[in-house]
Amino acid sequence: MKKNVLIPGRKKFTKNYEAAVSSFGASPVVSISENSIDAYDLLLLPGGGDIDPAFFNQKNSGSTNIDYELDKAQFRLLDLFVSAKKPIMGICKGMQMINIYFGGNIIQNMDSDKLLTHSYQNEDSYHPVFLNANALLLAKLPPSLFQMKMQVNSAHHQCIGHLGKDLTILQYCPDFVPEAIAHMHLPILGLQWHPERLLYTEANALHPFLKWFLYTVDQ
Repeated sequence: MKKNVLIPGRKKFTKNYEAAVSSFGASPVVSISENSIDAYDLLLLPGGGDIDPAFFNQKNSGSTNIDYELDKAQFRLLDLFVSAKKPIMGICKGMQMINIYFGGNIIQNMDSDKLLTHSYQNEDSYHPVFLNANALLLAKLPPSLFQMKMQVNSAHHQCIGHLGKDLTILQYCPDFVPEAIAHMHLPILGLQWHPERLLYTEANALHPFLKWFLYTVDQ
């Protein structure tokens, strides 16, 4: 049976995510107005602008490209999927949203040295990430999903600050910026990097993201 993946975003910004979902034989649906999630097997929270700091009780100190109505709709759908214990994946902004939902917060603008490593500078930045093997066990994820050391792409100026409840850091950059998180009891994964932009490269043919995606959708 074909799986349905809900992508709560603005359609003009979701083409890469739709292509990634379709490549797995699943059906992507881009919508922020769904009132029922019964028809969906996975929530894919996409990257995008910054989250309104009001959602994590801070004043704006560097957040840009804020879309409050989109944030509100994404948090509403995130809540529905969490309540139903359905699989959730968050990418970049989506990972930060997961962290905020569970009570964490965001560093609104990283230090300049970290920005050089992580931010978009005419193209994605590339840097290594390391696996926290203990966290993988805590999250009860198959050990084969991640390598001990990986090269990933990123395009962000914000990062996770305080970690949300029942979340654990799966991957981190050598500068200790969290690069992947997971929930310890629910099928929820967040990636700070952009696997959907690596999807069609030869080196990415067996990328751990693909394995996770299939694992999640098959639940």
